[in-house]
Amino acid sequence: MAGQGNPVPSGRMTPYTPKPFPTVDGAVQHRAFIWSSIGTKIILAITGIGLALFLPVHLAGNLLLFAGAESFNRYAHKLISIPVLVPIVEIGLLALFIIHSVKALMNFLANRKARPTRYAARQWAGGRSHKTWASTTMIISGLSLGAFVPIHLIQMKYGPYFETKVDGETVRDVYKVVVETFANPLNVAFYLFCMAVVGMHLYHGFASAFSSLGVSHPRYSPVILWVGRLFGAVIGLGFFVLPIYAAMVG
Repeated sequence: MAGQGNPVPSGRMTPYTPKPFPTVDGAVQHRAFIWSSIGTKIILAITGIGLALFLPVHLAGNLLLFAGAESFNRYAHKLISIPVLVPIVEIGLLALFIIHSVKALMNFLANRKARPTRYAARQWAGGRSHKTWASTTMIISGLSLGAFVPIHLIQMKYGPYFETKVDGETVRDVYKVVVETFANPLNVAFYLFCMAVVGMHLYHGFASAFSSLGVSHPRYSPVILWVGRLFGAVIGLGFFVLPIYAAMVG
């Protein structure tokens, strides 16, 4: 008869249901998207890609170190002389960094909570597994970079102030700041370690970010994977050589 049929099980959705039915345990608990596991991974991916896109630009400017003091200081002075741009970029990068760090920690803790007991034996997956040493140490490399960034800012951006002349104008001698920083072997060792960590973090994180955003296809995923690994290797190596060169010229 019309109107009679099998009842819809509690907790199920129908095309005519504007919101989820109550479950057996009571009302469905709604969580904000940004605090959900899926939302966390998407935000991690977006902020990670944003930070990754900044790195080639930053590296390109730093490579002017090889062009000598005058070229490097001219670039640094012109960069900070652009009105409004630098503060906006710095605030934006800081926001991305904080959000990315917080979300990464939340994701790590959520995964640990979901698996309270550790595996009896850790084994690499066989076949076409994308699991690498970089992927299994993302939280460690992330925490290392979280410690590196403020130290880097203190030493470089807010470090000693030296003056020099460029095109007849008195500017900050950033080149001397860099050279003197890396005159200390401990700073060189610290930066080399952190730049290796940057490369390793990107090695896995780049492709992982696209995967979290749903960019997954048998044809394109392998390409994205290897582009990410190449990107991580190039960026890591590019920053890796800078402390060595600065220590040599110093």
